[in-house]
Amino acid sequence: MRYYITIFLIFFFYNVHAQFLAPYQGVQNQPKVQFDYWVYSTHAGNGSSNQYPIIPTNKADMDNIFNTNNSNSTLSKSGRTNSSKILDWQSSTELNALGITPPNSGTYFAIKVQGTFIPLESGIYTFTLESDDASDLTINGTAIITTYLGQAVPSLGSHTGTINVTAGQKYLFEARMQQGGGGYGMRMYWKSPVQAAAPSSYTSLLPASTYYQSWTQNLQEMVTSPDMDGSSAAKAAPSAKYLQNAFGNYNDGAYWINLPYVGPTQIYCLLSTTIDGGGWMMMMKATRGTTFYYGSTYWTAVNTLNPANYNRSDGDAKFDVMNYYYAKDMMALWPDIPWNTNSSTTGGSVNTSGVYNNWCWLQTNFNNGIRITPINFFNSASKLFFGDAKSYSGWNGGVFSSQTSVKFYGFNYTNASNAQVRWGFAFNENAPLALYPNGDEGSNDVSGGIGMNYGSYSAGDYIGCCQDFYGINRTARVEIYIR
Repeated sequence: MRYYITIFLIFFFYNVHAQFLAPYQGVQNQPKVQFDYWVYSTHAGNGSSNQYPIIPTNKADMDNIFNTNNSNSTLSKSGRTNSSKILDWQSSTELNALGITPPNSGTYFAIKVQGTFIPLESGIYTFTLESDDASDLTINGTAIITTYLGQAVPSLGSHTGTINVTAGQKYLFEARMQQGGGGYGMRMYWKSPVQAAAPSSYTSLLPASTYYQSWTQNLQEMVTSPDMDGSSAAKAAPSAKYLQNAFGNYNDGAYWINLPYVGPTQIYCLLSTTIDGGGWMMMMKATRGTTFYYGSTYWTAVNTLNPANYNRSDGDAKFDVMNYYYAKDMMALWPDIPWNTNSSTTGGSVNTSGVYNNWCWLQTNFNNGIRITPINFFNSASKLFFGDAKSYSGWNGGVFSSQTSVKFYGFNYTNASNAQVRWGFAFNENAPLALYPNGDEGSNDVSGGIGMNYGSYSAGDYIGCCQDFYGINRTARVEIYIR
């Protein structure tokens, strides 16, 4: 009897444990997605063309194929799926996996798919819809792509259309395909404005050569309703910017973000519009110390540090945002440097008076506007020069020391001395008034910024000698955000 009780308890606890875990695991890495579909038998199932042509030549013909008031068209199946495979299939095997059996042994049928598109970016999106045979795509009732001809499935990008959208708004789409005889399939993909602006092939001209233009199905933009408000793992949002756009949420705090690869993760977000519109996610923070000096692997490796410290409290932490989120803009707040240091009225790049009251750095389009993960960026950039350090708003003659020559501002500065810095400044007094790449870089002795070699500072300002302006000359706290 004891044996049976033991077996029962093991089974009971295993079953309960599985019931608790399964729902959470099911949403761990997928946003909420839903597509409605309808499958039709057409042409009376035998190729009859007495009500409409075998292959439509215009929208009216296509509409007739999907009109069940025509006796040659009958609804075979309808349903709902969260699989993006409904937008990319080229065989009966792939349709069978969705529970769809093509009518008439794969001849004379049609499929309609409807869903909701909520773009993450504002601007012009480019769609491609390729099919065997005819197909069309409408968004909010506007025709985007119309291909009314018999064909094998062309390569992606053969038939395209564009639409200008606003991030966070809902757009209803309808994709239709029609099959006569022979092979069949449908493929629907798109490019965001940033994707479309990326190089179309591998290039070594940019600091990051790992990201280039490609067609995607970003499922974070395909949702039933905008319920991804970041309040739980099941409702993890694609980004902080999405929380602003989809919900009008401008309250800073910790939110669940559905990061690529790792899934729902709690991240501290700055949603206030104070800094360049907001929508920032914390990727790293440093206390006054040496944890994130220039040579630290935290800049270039997939790792984390104190990931549970997703807050603005003093401390060292690195988050998976830095490892996996493809970012375009980077921003830093300096919590122990007031916005009005040395009577500054600008606060650095952005005046945060009355909100954060910290010195601020801002660098939009830090990778030429092409999205990239920060660790890939810091692995790839080499002396990425943006301009004269003294012209950069983040220097502003209030916080950071300087010399008269070199005056480098940018990312991943390296040279023969100790002035390496991941994001910040390098100076020298040799060859006065020379701007990088001119001047003598062999004896740089003033440096400032984030991820420094001088002093092994995580962040701050360092004077070796010969400065023409005396800044804080110490380590400093910093928080780094991306979007």
